Amino acid sequence: MLEDILIYEIEDLASAREFLKDYTKPIIITNKNGSTKYYGMLVLDYIFKNLKQEFPQIVKVIVNVGDDNAALFTAVKLNYSNSITKSEARGT
Repeated sequence: MLEDILIYEIEDLASAREFLKDYTKPIIITNKNGSTKYYGMLVLDYIFKNLKQEFPQIVKVIVNVGDDNAALFTAVKLNYSNSITKSEARGT
């Protein structure tokens, strides 16, 4: 079942809302690689939580922290259990 679910990479809150308002199937959302550096994990947390409240079709949130150790630490403290690090993204 999970293989049929789209993974949507969020760039910003407005464009994510625009896409999700017309998408009704189950979906996984994640952030763009490197976005923890310019948005910060707390802003991404705000985006993820708002989208989850507004769009019930979101079945999972995956946080892409890349090589940002501070973002990984913050994601764990914010109770995100699904995180991708740079080494996981490369498959090493």
